[in-house]
Amino acid sequence: MTRVLVVGGGIAGYCAALAARRDGAEVTVVARAPGATALYAGAMEIVDDLDSVLRSPYHPLARLGMDAVGLATELDGAISTLQLALGKEGLRLEGGWRSRGLFADIHGLARSANVVPDSVAPGELGALSGKRVAVIGVPEVGDYDATSTAQALKELHGIEAFAEDISIADLPQGAALTDLYGRRAPAPRARGAAIAYPPGFTNLPADGFELLASPPSPHGWRLQQAISLGAVAAQVMSFESARGRITAARAASRAFHADAFVLATGRHIGGGLQAGRTTTEPLLGLGVFHEGVPAAGLGTRLHHLKYLSAAEEMVLGVMTDKRLHPLSEEGTVPYSNLYAAGAVLGGYEYSGPCGFGVPILTGWLAGRFAARQE
Repeated sequence: MTRVLVVGGGIAGYCAALAARRDGAEVTVVARAPGATALYAGAMEIVDDLDSVLRSPYHPLARLGMDAVGLATELDGAISTLQLALGKEGLRLEGGWRSRGLFADIHGLARSANVVPDSVAPGELGALSGKRVAVIGVPEVGDYDATSTAQALKELHGIEAFAEDISIADLPQGAALTDLYGRRAPAPRARGAAIAYPPGFTNLPADGFELLASPPSPHGWRLQQAISLGAVAAQVMSFESARGRITAARAASRAFHADAFVLATGRHIGGGLQAGRTTTEPLLGLGVFHEGVPAAGLGTRLHHLKYLSAAEEMVLGVMTDKRLHPLSEEGTVPYSNLYAAGAVLGGYEYSGPCGFGVPILTGWLAGRFAARQE
């Protein structure tokens, strides 16, 4: 049986572990701490347009060497498996990469998403057209105003929304939205209306739904709790290698030996990349690229680009071959049993329309390649 070690506890690492186990591998996941996945606000953008992705030569999905049909098939498999696995942990997701909806956040602003929790799905703005919507407020909570949210829903989206405050006696004045987490949803007085709750409540009524949130988000906490089950809490500090293969990952005094390794360490939040005068990959010294060119060789030009737009830093990352082997600065594969997935990869903005699509699909494929030693 192939032993696969996944380094990273975010959605990419989780998908890699799912795929590797599905292919019969023995999998260990090592996670330092929650990464950017824990900041998820409730709306997963998977992919906007596969044809446009394939026209971008440095996009991680374009570098897989698949056509649109191949990518679509893999996305179908990866997302359905992810939904099934999370559903078993009590987190049910609805939707798919082929469809997209608009969902309101706690400020009444619309956010685009392909996949959302089942507690959010009934609040798709198109489905609310023609309905009355009661927006639940809690007077004790100081960082959320149901009246302004209802007004935004009415003015921005033409929804007949109105606010209804429900006091929660044991909450102190000036409580935060996070203090609602895990509480049973209060029943409103309004009848015959859809009910929009701030996120965090449990046991929503049949006609209720959750709004999206801003970090820190109950949606992110739930997702992170579901995907971190069974992970070993440790920080990998270095790798051991011999004859072009990784042999072990070392965390403090402990070494994790495996036949294949998946690097799903994220970007700056997860520690997969270190920003500085030159952005680096700290564990193995892998190549970090900007539009196909090693960042270390761009010097002043890259600094000017970052000055003009901070987003330039966010498209830096590791590049891989068609089997998700990360490359050195020279464009070669230094380790034949190492794979990379998720936000550590460059060539896309993870706050954009492929924000979850890249980690889900590259994690899924990296886990499969690692289990099969491709």
